[in-house]
Amino acid sequence: MSHRETRLFLLVALLAFLTAASTGAVLRFGLFLGMPSWIHNYGAVRHAHSHLMYFGWGTVALMALIWSRLPGLTGRPLPRGVTAQMTATSIVALLSYPAFWSNGYGSTRVGSLDLPLGSMVAVLNILTWFVFVLLYWRATRRLAQRPLPIQLWDWALVLMMVAAGGALSLGVEVALGLRNPFLQQAGLHLFLDLFAVGWFTLALLGLIWDWVGHRVALPEWLPSQSLASALALTFFLGMSPSLIPPALFWIAALANLAAGLLLTWHLLQLWRRRAQLPRLAWFGMAALALHASTAVALLWPGLWRWSGGTQLRIFFLHNLLLGWLSSMLLALIWAEQVQLSLPWRGLAEWSWILSVTTMLTALLGLGFVQFLPIPGQVWLEVAAWASLGPILTGILTLAGLLLAERADAQIAPSPEPTGD
Repeated sequence: MSHRETRLFLLVALLAFLTAASTGAVLRFGLFLGMPSWIHNYGAVRHAHSHLMYFGWGTVALMALIWSRLPGLTGRPLPRGVTAQMTATSIVALLSYPAFWSNGYGSTRVGSLDLPLGSMVAVLNILTWFVFVLLYWRATRRLAQRPLPIQLWDWALVLMMVAAGGALSLGVEVALGLRNPFLQQAGLHLFLDLFAVGWFTLALLGLIWDWVGHRVALPEWLPSQSLASALALTFFLGMSPSLIPPALFWIAALANLAAGLLLTWHLLQLWRRRAQLPRLAWFGMAALALHASTAVALLWPGLWRWSGGTQLRIFFLHNLLLGWLSSMLLALIWAEQVQLSLPWRGLAEWSWILSVTTMLTALLGLGFVQFLPIPGQVWLEVAAWASLGPILTGILTLAGLLLAERADAQIAPSPEPTGD
């Protein structure tokens, strides 16, 4: 995949991010100003927003960056079919937005048929992920040595496939008409939670360590398989506390603690090499550190069950997807792909840091609203206004990518004339 194709797929990912971020802003303003008339199903539109973040922004951007880095680690060209796979992944990722808009994972009337459009598009996305895994395996098989980034990507893809099983189970449940609350929540959180903390986190760590490894020596050991094994059980903590027996909670909580400690080891090693990282990456590391620190808090008796009845899950999800995932992706894209003057770059970075910090603070305030003198309405308004900052950063990043592409096109050599 050429440098230009990488940039094209990053443009697609950024368009998905801007659409999802704009939808999130509309929903947030709608919570205190009233929903627009064209939003008929708040839950379904929220599904469209979140799935576009997962499928279109996080997954497409990570895959594009992994393909761009892989030849430098393997010494091999990418296998044939990568561009076709990325094109298919991008198309079906964008289709998830309209598919989930009407009824989420429910059925939508299309002519004389009731079709689970959200589940159908989710399955199509998963099929393209299987193709990605197959091509990745072809690109990395029989390597004499597997560098740290490849080890992390190996296990990221294992957790992606495990999480995909959760999405497939949701589709099966809808098709069979099953109404088991435990199975429904287990499938949902196996998919959404493990996909985020597993695939997203390990894939990002691989990209970051590849970036650092080109500049300074890497540590002798960093966890990959052990980290993936610990993360695999943490999805149970996202389920409703009423559905989880105490024994299962403690297994998941201890696995979560182990994952938090292993992530902290990565963060400590990255912090020692922070001079080699883009500035926005420091903010992303702080968000991941906050996420890892909650593993200790959840061991406090009763805290997990209490938090299940609050808005804290929304805070944790946004801290992971905005504070960690999006900050790191933007840091890498800005460092490698964007061409903008320093004032515009500074505006994009500080707009992101200040607005995301404000939004996360407001979401945390909503989680603890019963203990605070500030009413929930105020926190909702603060979160809504703060949601405009990421949109500005996304627009500036998109502009920077387009300017970089135009600059490359102007300096590219013209093809030599050929004879008849």
